[in-house]
Amino acid sequence: MMRRMIYTARDTGERFFEKGLSHSRQEKVLLRIYPEETRQKILGFGGAFTDTAAMALFHMNKDMQESALNAYFNSETGLSYNMGRVPIGCCDFSTIEYSHAEVPEDKELSFFSIEQDKRGIIPLIREAKRIIEKSSSKEELLLYALPWSPPGWMKTNGQMNWGGRLCQEYYETMAAYLIKFIEAYEKEEIQIWGIAAQNEPIEIQRWASCEYSGEEEKIFLKNYLIPALEKSGYQDRKILCWECNKDFMRERAEEILSDQQLAQKVFGVAFHWYSGDYFEELERTHCKYPEIQLLATECCVVMPENLKEWSVGERYAHDMIGDFNNWTCAWMDWNLFLDRHSGPQIAGNPCAAPIILDEKKQEMILMSSYYYIGHFSRYIKRGARNLRTATDEEAAMKGLECCAFLNPDGEMAVVMMNTSEEGMEGCVQAGEGMFWVELGAHSIGTILI
Repeated sequence: MMRRMIYTARDTGERFFEKGLSHSRQEKVLLRIYPEETRQKILGFGGAFTDTAAMALFHMNKDMQESALNAYFNSETGLSYNMGRVPIGCCDFSTIEYSHAEVPEDKELSFFSIEQDKRGIIPLIREAKRIIEKSSSKEELLLYALPWSPPGWMKTNGQMNWGGRLCQEYYETMAAYLIKFIEAYEKEEIQIWGIAAQNEPIEIQRWASCEYSGEEEKIFLKNYLIPALEKSGYQDRKILCWECNKDFMRERAEEILSDQQLAQKVFGVAFHWYSGDYFEELERTHCKYPEIQLLATECCVVMPENLKEWSVGERYAHDMIGDFNNWTCAWMDWNLFLDRHSGPQIAGNPCAAPIILDEKKQEMILMSSYYYIGHFSRYIKRGARNLRTATDEEAAMKGLECCAFLNPDGEMAVVMMNTSEEGMEGCVQAGEGMFWVELGAHSIGTILI
């Protein structure tokens, strides 16, 4: 394997620029890697297949659609995405408000329908799978689904928006609703890999949302959803819990996983980044429940005035490095695509995506987050192991952040980010090997050794 660095920098115009690595005997060590100390196994990277993302893409001409899809899912030229998050029913990034069971009091779900998804989300998933299948990796696209709200008629407030709770009399119906979704997608030749009870279960939003206490989520999972999955032959589907910010994830994990019988059925705890870093909460959750996987499943920033704003990419990489160094096994962004107005959507949330599509100009804009994500997703393969590292304290104080992985083929992928206004240079020590690296101001590099 050729030792090399893939490099992206703010001030030089270099994007995924490849350059060679040289051995060094210099004593100034920026990063030490311990190849024998392997940690969690990596599942993959991805983003959300929202109704909005689909519509933003399909408003572009065929050539631009192909370019945008390859930018994410092609394993040679794109980000090599191999995971995806799918809303069950509408979310804030939908073009209309809808559920899959619009007929009130239909406890048998006789009128269950995914017709709205057939207009956007399902075609988008099919296109993503097509790109992956023609790439060299040919990896399985792992799809993880969850609702932002049950149908309004199942809830205490009678509507999908503004929180409310799932009525106790509809717990069984809601479990059946999720099974119906898995079955309906299966008929479209799309397999759902994992499922959760609810997105952000402690948030009351003006868009689709629903509250679950820890006890309510535990009861729903243990007594309704898991038995329904097992009865339907879907016992191999991965069960995730929480799906909200890191600050309270350990408390919710303890509420749910304190039930040992349930803990044996739950695959992982899913979390978002909106409350801040809280990396120590990941570490604490892992230490208490080492068999439970930790998955980062949503993040985004407000749409900046300057779509080339460099700090966006640095924020993404800071979160990814902190997450992976604290036992995270998978990382997923929010919307795959948005237009220049953060749409088309019903909620009016001014969010950005790594790829912005300009329908008027038929132009694809790659934000800095696109490149920074790529320094992980292009080179850290499914099945890679995170490695213990130690960053030089002085360099870390100046803005050096690092993480390292051992890929299944034996190649090591080391991500190093410099967020300072000054360049850095020094050695990376990996076992017995010593390599000289140079990182310009506001740059990121992936070393492959």
